[in-house]
Amino acid sequence: MTHKDGEHHRTEKIREFIVRIFTTLIGIVLFVYGLIAAFSPLPLGAPLVIIGLLMIAGANPAFRPVIRRMRKRWGWFDKLVRLVATRTGASVRSVIEETEPEEQDKPKDKDKDKTEDEADAEAEAEEKSEKT
Repeated sequence: MTHKDGEHHRTEKIREFIVRIFTTLIGIVLFVYGLIAAFSPLPLGAPLVIIGLLMIAGANPAFRPVIRRMRKRWGWFDKLVRLVATRTGASVRSVIEETEPEEQDKPKDKDKDKTEDEADAEAEAEEKSEKT
């Protein structure tokens, strides 16, 4: 490796780092702005929050499992992510695909819109009715 190649490699690493920081900062700004916009009469808050989170996940692969868990836990969040996916570019779509909850983790169609607490309450009710 020549001196020029080493310098070029280092320059590329610095450039990549700056792009990641910049993307993360923009994602944070969109996230915060989306939270603020969520309280306005226009329904722009949720998509901005999701795009902000996906930008952060795109720049920081360590954040992707967090998005995957959020999508797995909250069906409404997963639906919004899928909705945003239809209107975004390829780079955001790739993050959406990487954060896709695994098939066995997805809620069943029947229970898709239930919260975890509602599903637990329903399971308890079924157990009580089976005992009687």
